[in-house]
Amino acid sequence: MKKITLLAATLVFATGMFAQAVQPSMMVFPSKAWCHDNGFEKTVVKENGKEVRVQEYDKAFTDNRDLGPAVRTIGGMMQERGFQLIDLQQQLASQDLETALDNADDYGVEVSAYDKLVEAAGPDIALHINYYTEEQGPRVTIFYDLTAFDAYTNKQVATTGLVSHGPVMKAPLQNLLQTALLGSIDKFNAQLMQHFMEMKEKGREISVRINTRSGWEDGLETEINGKELTEIIEEWMQNNCVSGRAHQKSASETSMYYDSARIPLYDANGRAVQAKQWLKTLQKDLKKMGVPSKIKTRGLGQAQLIIGE
Repeated sequence: MKKITLLAATLVFATGMFAQAVQPSMMVFPSKAWCHDNGFEKTVVKENGKEVRVQEYDKAFTDNRDLGPAVRTIGGMMQERGFQLIDLQQQLASQDLETALDNADDYGVEVSAYDKLVEAAGPDIALHINYYTEEQGPRVTIFYDLTAFDAYTNKQVATTGLVSHGPVMKAPLQNLLQTALLGSIDKFNAQLMQHFMEMKEKGREISVRINTRSGWEDGLETEINGKELTEIIEEWMQNNCVSGRAHQKSASETSMYYDSARIPLYDANGRAVQAKQWLKTLQKDLKKMGVPSKIKTRGLGQAQLIIGE
């Protein structure tokens, strides 16, 4: 009884919290495992010779008649629980993923088609669905798992684990899936809400890398107005991260790496703050000091500032 009461309280609190704020957004994907098992994956060789596996989402929606209804069913159920849904099929129609595959960073931050898709859509959560069925005469058992990833960090934040439902009489997949999900989706949703409550308190997590070009002779030890660049950047991070939460994993004369920096969830207009947008403020501050720089990104939550011309 105590567990049920706690779950209910969490859902009520979360619903109230987001009723007064911007709704968290979500994009539903077929999982990598689903794409692999159903033949919607290909290997691409990039110009640098590296082989990458690419999920063929567009082809999957076109060739598999069950995928679209399944994704819409899950998306609809999450909308009912307070999420703003970003439609994957519509996003695919507006973006050339083949071109995105060639968008490789010159400074070691490789950009994948999936990264570009998520970056363009800007969801808070990427929800991956895997499902399959086993038939036994006129009856069927459906197996599924939902896994939610923070779209900024790619960290798993919620999962149902593998769940089975049945055997039941055969029906359209979306009907089977909707019925099956009723047994686990609210617990799953509570995990997501816990993640958002933590972000509301601590800020959104991103990673930041600072590098200097080879021609920048003194690297990050260059003095600007009596302070080394390292000190200037460290102070800026402390002052601009939520509650000063910035964990520096490594530093050298030419680079600094923050594997966890907490930034505001939304700007003054209620729009989600991405790593690139947030880091531009540092770029502008350095420009005022005569320090040129360029920003590179991977997805929503990884940004790199390259100092020098």
